[in-house]
Amino acid sequence: MSSIADIAKSSQLDVDGHDVKVECRDVHVYYGNGAAHAIKGIDMNIREKAVTSFIGPSGCGKSTFLRCINRMNDTIDGCEVTGNISIDGENVYDKTLDVVQLRRRIGMVFQKPNPFPKSIFDNIAYGPRIHGLANSKDELTEIVESSLKRAGIWNEVKDRLDASGTGLSGGQQQRLCIARAIAADPEVILMDEPCSALDPIATGIVEELIEELREKYCIIIVTHSMQQAARVSQKTGFFHLGDLIEFGDTEQIFTNPVEQKTQDYISGRYG
Repeated sequence: MSSIADIAKSSQLDVDGHDVKVECRDVHVYYGNGAAHAIKGIDMNIREKAVTSFIGPSGCGKSTFLRCINRMNDTIDGCEVTGNISIDGENVYDKTLDVVQLRRRIGMVFQKPNPFPKSIFDNIAYGPRIHGLANSKDELTEIVESSLKRAGIWNEVKDRLDASGTGLSGGQQQRLCIARAIAADPEVILMDEPCSALDPIATGIVEELIEELREKYCIIIVTHSMQQAARVSQKTGFFHLGDLIEFGDTEQIFTNPVEQKTQDYISGRYG
């Protein structure tokens, strides 16, 4: 008789019956042509239309694992990824896959806001232009406006779309980068410590934005802040020295973890 987990796996549902967007099986990452084993056999189902957070001490592998999902590690010499990562059942590491198209489906927001040295309008229009998502200037303008609105920054920039994106405040730049990611019409949004360079007010605004965006997107966030993970995510994975120690509902991870290492980290005994 099949277990609940087996049924969930075969039908692209997790054990709670939610749709699975990203499926990871036995994922390993090696650096230095095998000299360093950075990620060790990660298995994880990541939900559609939910926020999944990765927590753990610095250097534990959470950002490395995040970058496996959109193949950002391909750009690192001597980095090897094994195992299987699939989105809607399609293997991300299939040799016939167009990596440019993959990264359109998987948007990324980095730790430090990185607007292009272009106008606010051109920052948002960049993705739709290179991927051919707009057939006219009017369509492109509509995508830019819609993306800025969904990122909660339209009212602050609508009268200066020709101004440089680098002239915005740190919090505004990060929301601009989120708008830029949204504009390419992704299915998954990866966020690598998106609030670490922001003040508390800007952090609160971005967290509210994440809460709104999860109604449409699968969001995966790496955060050094356990409080942030508890506030914004529905599922949490705790990483330690390249291992996924525990993965489950965020409330359970923070209130009643199964593993002692998780308990020790949550309670501040190390990290």
